[in-house]
Amino acid sequence: MAILAGAVAWLEMPMGFKQQPPIASSPQVLDLSIEPGTTPKGVAQVIADAGADVSPHLLRVWFRLSGQDRAIKAGSYEITPEMSPRGVLNMLARGEESLKSVTLVEGWTFKQFKQALAKAETVKLTTQSLSDAEIMSQLGRPELHPEGRFYPDTYTYSKGSTDLAIMNRALKAMDRQLEKTWNQKPAHLKLANP
Repeated sequence: MAILAGAVAWLEMPMGFKQQPPIASSPQVLDLSIEPGTTPKGVAQVIADAGADVSPHLLRVWFRLSGQDRAIKAGSYEITPEMSPRGVLNMLARGEESLKSVTLVEGWTFKQFKQALAKAETVKLTTQSLSDAEIMSQLGRPELHPEGRFYPDTYTYSKGSTDLAIMNRALKAMDRQLEKTWNQKPAHLKLANP
């Protein structure tokens, strides 16, 4: 009990934990990966293990006292050199994951799209050994050829997202675009081209 009282007093001091300077001990960005089901104690340890200059025990106590310990969300995050413990906790509680992006350029073939996904940072490759027909089957479109089925755009994703998940998003984006274009056609053209 005395330890908890001391921690509370320390947290409330003018230069207490929540006003501490940045927790990154180097000018580099620290990558965090918080798995689903990780406890606040585990999150504090992940932050320390990533290289943050902070006591995992005090960080866990502060999480609890802040009332946000149960709000921490799983995901992939980055701690920048200027972030304070408060900034880190707010980021984790809001689920502000660090996102990467991959661009599908208009006019690309399906092969080029797959190559871009294979080179994309942190994308988990699940389709490398599959044929185009097998990929389309996995996407729920076994009867379709892949060419022209994916909407050219920039797609953001979090660390560990699969290539198949990104393909699925691009496929659904194309479906929405085609439906929008179809709905804008005059009625007499829709009847002529069912």
